[in-house]
Amino acid sequence: MYRSVTIHLEDDSLIQAVSPAELAIHRGDFCVVECQRVPEFGQVAQLEDQEGILPQRGAMPFVLRRATLQDQARARENSLTGRMASKTVHKRVEEQKLPLRLIHVRYSFDRSILHVTFTAEERVEYTDFVKSLAGELQTRIEMKFLGVRDVARLVGGMGVCGRSICCKSWLKDFEGVSVKMAKTQRLTLNPNSISGMCGRLKCCLKYEFDSYKQMGETLPRDGASVRCGDGCGCVWDKDIMGQRVKVRREDGRILDYPAAEVQSIPESFPRNGKKQETQE
Repeated sequence: MYRSVTIHLEDDSLIQAVSPAELAIHRGDFCVVECQRVPEFGQVAQLEDQEGILPQRGAMPFVLRRATLQDQARARENSLTGRMASKTVHKRVEEQKLPLRLIHVRYSFDRSILHVTFTAEERVEYTDFVKSLAGELQTRIEMKFLGVRDVARLVGGMGVCGRSICCKSWLKDFEGVSVKMAKTQRLTLNPNSISGMCGRLKCCLKYEFDSYKQMGETLPRDGASVRCGDGCGCVWDKDIMGQRVKVRREDGRILDYPAAEVQSIPESFPRNGKKQETQE
């Protein structure tokens, strides 16, 4: 038996590591983890017991030990040194006029690597930038690109619902979101209304999509000819969750009916409520 450990690093990124079951670490503890033969310092975010044999060291990130007082002092020193390095990185970006935005700069625990996290609207050629920066700081530079959704997760913020945005508070994996989901839920296709802080479609459009799709299948399609309790017309609008249908009657009136009182008929009524004439 062994344990699967989620490690939270200084730049808010997460590492999935393993540790021996007998290692005395708990959620919230600081620890040192080996990742691709490079030591990293982080905090235990989650622990989970796993059945089976402990993966070999080097096969995946491995928790070396619970952080000692000396380890924690070294981590604080690395954080201060990283802030100084960040000023140098920003300066070099401005001097070379690179079209990118820096998100975070941090050192590995042994300061053998400087991790530079950034985002950009287009492909950036940064080979010369990395070479000059490595020569000045005398360390290896690793550039890490983040998409706009990942940047929103790091920065955080408040959604229109009044709560912390999902990707910051609990959502770990991004799933595909499409305009079709907004259409199915009959939302206004205004980019400002259906887009999140990252500028992409809101992740929450997916949460109720399946329910809307299932309940919408029981209602007549838009524009379909229907028979109501006191006449005929065509579907003008629908309230899927409320299971109600607005029908434009032949006299032009738009009336609201429970879905159970509306039946589809083969005749075709246009949206102006007038029945189409059959061509001989």
